[in-house]
Amino acid sequence: MPFSAYKTIDAVVKEFQITYTKSNFIIETEFPIPDYFREDLEIVIQDGAADCSEYAICENMIYPVLKEIWKQYRRKFILWSHKSL
Repeated sequence: MPFSAYKTIDAVVKEFQITYTKSNFIIETEFPIPDYFREDLEIVIQDGAADCSEYAICENMIYPVLKEIWKQYRRKFILWSHKSL
Protein backbone atom coordinates (compact mmCIF):
# COMPACT_ATOMS: atom_id res chain seq x y z
CA MET A 1 0.00 0.00 0.00
CA PRO A 2 1.45 3.42 -0.90
CA PHE A 3 2.21 5.76 1.97
CA SER A 4 -0.24 8.29 0.54
CA ALA A 5 -3.05 5.83 1.30
CA TYR A 6 -2.63 6.48 5.02
CA LYS A 7 -4.69 9.46 6.12
CA THR A 8 -3.50 9.79 9.73
CA ILE A 9 -0.48 9.00 11.87
CA ASP A 10 -2.74 6.75 13.95
CA ALA A 11 -3.40 4.56 10.91
CA VAL A 12 0.34 4.15 10.27
CA VAL A 13 1.04 3.36 13.94
CA LYS A 14 -1.68 0.72 13.98
CA GLU A 15 -0.71 -0.85 10.64
CA PHE A 16 2.99 -1.15 11.42
CA GLN A 17 2.65 -1.67 15.19
CA ILE A 18 5.08 1.10 16.06
CA THR A 19 5.28 3.61 18.88
CA TYR A 20 4.80 7.27 18.07
CA THR A 21 6.43 9.77 20.40
CA LYS A 22 6.21 13.50 19.95
CA SER A 23 9.14 15.43 21.41
CA ASN A 24 11.01 18.67 20.96
CA PHE A 25 14.53 17.44 20.19
CA ILE A 26 15.87 20.46 18.34
CA ILE A 27 17.94 22.86 20.41
CA GLU A 28 17.71 26.47 19.32
CA THR A 29 21.01 27.93 18.25
CA GLU A 30 21.43 31.58 17.47
CA PHE A 31 23.47 32.47 14.40
CA PRO A 32 23.77 35.57 12.27
CA ILE A 33 21.68 35.86 9.12
CA PRO A 34 23.69 37.61 6.41
CA ASP A 35 22.26 40.82 4.99
CA TYR A 36 22.59 39.51 1.42
CA PHE A 37 20.33 36.58 2.33
CA ARG A 38 17.71 38.83 3.90
CA GLU A 39 17.78 41.16 0.90
CA ASP A 40 17.52 38.31 -1.61
CA LEU A 41 14.62 36.70 0.25
CA GLU A 42 12.82 40.04 0.45
CA ILE A 43 13.21 40.58 -3.32
CA VAL A 44 11.85 37.11 -4.05
CA ILE A 45 8.87 37.67 -1.74
CA GLN A 46 8.06 41.14 -3.13
CA ASP A 47 8.81 40.82 -6.83
CA GLY A 48 9.12 37.14 -7.63
CA ALA A 49 6.56 34.47 -8.23
CA ALA A 50 7.64 32.67 -5.06
CA ASP A 51 4.25 31.15 -4.27
CA CYS A 52 2.77 30.34 -7.68
CA SER A 53 3.34 26.59 -7.33
CA GLU A 54 4.62 23.98 -4.91
CA TYR A 55 7.92 23.83 -6.82
CA ALA A 56 8.29 27.61 -6.75
CA ILE A 57 7.75 27.69 -2.99
CA CYS A 58 10.35 24.94 -2.53
CA GLU A 59 12.95 26.50 -4.81
CA ASN A 60 12.46 30.13 -3.80
CA MET A 61 11.59 29.91 -0.12
CA ILE A 62 12.08 26.56 1.61
CA TYR A 63 15.37 25.37 0.14
CA PRO A 64 17.23 28.69 0.48
CA VAL A 65 16.21 28.91 4.16
CA LEU A 66 17.19 25.28 4.80
CA LYS A 67 20.51 25.83 3.04
CA GLU A 68 21.30 28.90 5.14
CA ILE A 69 20.57 26.95 8.33
CA TRP A 70 22.46 23.89 7.06
CA LYS A 71 25.64 25.92 6.67
CA GLN A 72 25.86 26.07 10.47
CA TYR A 73 25.64 22.25 10.72
CA ARG A 74 27.44 21.15 7.54
CA ARG A 75 30.14 19.24 9.40
CA LYS A 76 27.52 16.95 10.92
CA PHE A 77 24.75 16.81 8.32
CA ILE A 78 24.31 16.81 4.58
CA LEU A 79 21.52 18.62 2.77
CA TRP A 80 20.14 16.98 -0.36
CA SER A 81 17.22 17.60 -2.63
CA HIS A 82 14.98 15.56 -4.91
CA LYS A 83 16.60 12.26 -3.95
CA SER A 84 14.36 9.23 -4.26
CA LEU A 85 14.00 7.22 -1.09
